[in-house]
Amino acid sequence: MTAANLDCAVSPTALPAPAPAPGNDERLALRKKLGFGLGDFAFNLYWQATTLYLLYYYTDVLGLPPVTAGWIFGGALLWDALCDPVAGYIANRTRTRWGRYRPYLLFGSVPLALSFMAMFFPTNLQGTTLLALVLVTHMIFRTTYTVLSMPYNALMATLTCDSRERGSLAAYRMVCASAAGLVVALLTLKLVHVFGMADQKRGFFVVMALYAVASIPVFLLTFFSTQERVQPDSHGITIREALATVAHNLPFLLACGITVAIVGAGTFFSKTLPYVMKYGLHREDLIGPALGTVAVQVFIAIPFWAWVMRRTSKRFVAMAGGCLGICGYAALGAIGMPSISVFFILIGLIGFSIAAALLSMWAMVPDTVEYGEWRTGIRGEGTIFGVFSFAHKVALAMAVGGVGHMLGAVDFVANRSQAQSTIDGIWAMLWQGPMIFLGISVGLAFLYPLSPGKHRKILEALHQRRAARTPSN
Repeated sequence: MTAANLDCAVSPTALPAPAPAPGNDERLALRKKLGFGLGDFAFNLYWQATTLYLLYYYTDVLGLPPVTAGWIFGGALLWDALCDPVAGYIANRTRTRWGRYRPYLLFGSVPLALSFMAMFFPTNLQGTTLLALVLVTHMIFRTTYTVLSMPYNALMATLTCDSRERGSLAAYRMVCASAAGLVVALLTLKLVHVFGMADQKRGFFVVMALYAVASIPVFLLTFFSTQERVQPDSHGITIREALATVAHNLPFLLACGITVAIVGAGTFFSKTLPYVMKYGLHREDLIGPALGTVAVQVFIAIPFWAWVMRRTSKRFVAMAGGCLGICGYAALGAIGMPSISVFFILIGLIGFSIAAALLSMWAMVPDTVEYGEWRTGIRGEGTIFGVFSFAHKVALAMAVGGVGHMLGAVDFVANRSQAQSTIDGIWAMLWQGPMIFLGISVGLAFLYPLSPGKHRKILEALHQRRAARTPSN
């Protein structure tokens, strides 16, 4: 049966009366929540290292022009984004004795570690050869990353159908992710100096190798501590059916839009911050602590926002966090280049708002899987998360490329004293872009329709539909 001839048992505007939905009492054990969440710790050793330091490594260590470095970074991310729906579709059709998604964690962790280390392998190449090496190693890393990350993301929707438990899972993974961000932000440059001394290339390689090796046992722990409880589609879905799960899923499309805006805001902020610290505030030594302050605030704030989410909704948390972030960026713009203490207070406030954005973003998407099944008859969580990740990474690629391009536009040249116009341009990038993006995210979050109550009704409708299709004995 294809998506074309599947009608909903209940129309979207005529949901059944509220009833205890199947799976709403599916409490997950602490070890399973923590085991799943730790997987994001491992992923964020990679993600945060590349997000926070790879562009800086390209420009200030390898000596690449900022525009070139930005578009190499962005081009590799675009390739990654194109791979995401394909990886999600393939994972959705995978059938093994370990499930659909967990085996990728088992067999993909070592290739991912090796590809990450290759990006930072010390080299004295120059010119076109260096550019080719940087681009190829980055694309290989992005490919192996998506082969693991896509199944991991989709795994979240198979652990439970309970919307509140999914919110709890999102909180666990965000706490673990922010812990990794804290480690990477605070320790990377210090360890680069310890292991490399005057040789930054060697220092970066050793540190990134440590992160890569540390990730492997964590991925294995996630594999052994999780179990796919939600049954897959009864047949391998076609490409047409996979596309239908996306095209007819308004909450998912809104969640993607919210994510694009959040990623744009976060990328402009995190990519510009090291340059502001080094060239605007002349405190290169505080790059790590500044990034660490943001990570600490995310780590602290996740439990608070999870508590708020359980008592309100994912939509409310997304809007509240966005508004708080807008206030933080507006304060930066109003004050201008502040003192170090004021600057750290404001970026701490921004970090607190980032926690809400990340938590709501990852908590919203699993619920859209049931909405898509309700509308089309196809779960397709692999496809849902593949397209979601595609949107996420396209936004990141364009934002990183934009940052690199704008650095070139304001006449930035690495490792030199910058003109005041250049510093002013970098400062404007830090707060203006993020504030605009967050305004968009708040507007889209306002339109997001899946409340906890509506999700429960959808689960009940799906339960009734499956019961009607089950032959009686």
